[in-house]
Amino acid sequence: MFIFLPETLEGSIKLPKPIKWLFYKYVIAFYKRMDHLVVVNPSFIDKLAAYGIDPAMVSYIPNFVDDDQFHPVAEAKRAQLRHALGVTESQLVVFGSGQVQERKGVMDFVQLAKQNPTIRFIWAGGFSFGAITDGYHELKQVVEHPPANLTFTGIVTRARINELLNSADLFLLPSFNELFPMSVLEAFSTGTPVMLRDLSLYHAIIEGDYLPAADVAEMQTLLTQLEANPALLVPYQELSLATAQRYSKARLASIWQTFYQTQAQQRGKQHD
Repeated sequence: MFIFLPETLEGSIKLPKPIKWLFYKYVIAFYKRMDHLVVVNPSFIDKLAAYGIDPAMVSYIPNFVDDDQFHPVAEAKRAQLRHALGVTESQLVVFGSGQVQERKGVMDFVQLAKQNPTIRFIWAGGFSFGAITDGYHELKQVVEHPPANLTFTGIVTRARINELLNSADLFLLPSFNELFPMSVLEAFSTGTPVMLRDLSLYHAIIEGDYLPAADVAEMQTLLTQLEANPALLVPYQELSLATAQRYSKARLASIWQTFYQTQAQQRGKQHD
């Protein structure tokens, strides 16, 4: 089964400490009853071992996205999409997506929008956990009253995400904690350059494939450079497409097939 680490919920939902403790304990106990676990980030294998889970019962298989749904569009289509957003040909467009929650770094995204009034910022996603979202009231206020250059789209279709990614010059995800975000793979698949808060968990899977920034100050420095010289983004467009091939549907289908065959063989030996 797929797994998440209990601590990855920090900054996502707000629960009373006793309930949170019981939930975390239940999750780990549940994992220990499984025959095998699949993680989407290899760095989590050691973290599960720290919870007393045998690394031999854990496999790493990354996420992937469907390139039929997430792909680059022709330049003429891109121009139409940007025109519909009301942005000029030369204006820098920064796009982010994910649930609106503290863990995703949404408030830092908002801060960058405030600091860069000439850049268009767009965030797609909503409050999937409703009022129990960590920081809900503060986030709800900023979603309802964003800076003039920032648009919160709410929850939209995959087709619309593809359009917004193709409209953007840069995908920015300032998350403080992740597993292996699908939104990043979606950006790669459309050839959109990616900037991420440089979390150590990314290093095992996509190090060197994105623009790293430690905090808002470094993100601001990079945005200033990119707005002044958009040509700096061109190598990252090519890098995104190349990275997408490593996490393509066809390649991951082969990995899953091998995984299932291996598991079936091992189970067969146990019953001989």
